Amino acid sequence: MMPPVREKIYADANGEVLCDYILNRTKVTLHLSFKEGAWTPSKFKRYKQIFKGMLKDFEDKKYTEVYATPFENDVKAQKLITMFGFKEFARNGGFVLMKRGV
Repeated sequence: MMPPVREKIYADANGEVLCDYILNRTKVTLHLSFKEGAWTPSKFKRYKQIFKGMLKDFEDKKYTEVYATPFENDVKAQKLITMFGFKEFARNGGFVLMKRGV
């Protein structure tokens, strides 16, 4: 298996989304990074639409699952990721393992 390829798939003044294309090219891992206080209801609506576009792109590329791994002690990050449809499936090494289908 080839090592993951990391790509920045979105960025603005408030944060960025990086993506690792991994696991036999059927699954991807997202890395979210946003400035503290960057979230408002209107920004959430905007980011939700952007995320829908990312999912469509993943689907077009034949990916089946998207993963996120927030730190176990970062409850805010876990709640944020849950708002985008991810569900926890395990905890390991200080991380919460979360996934959702494309």
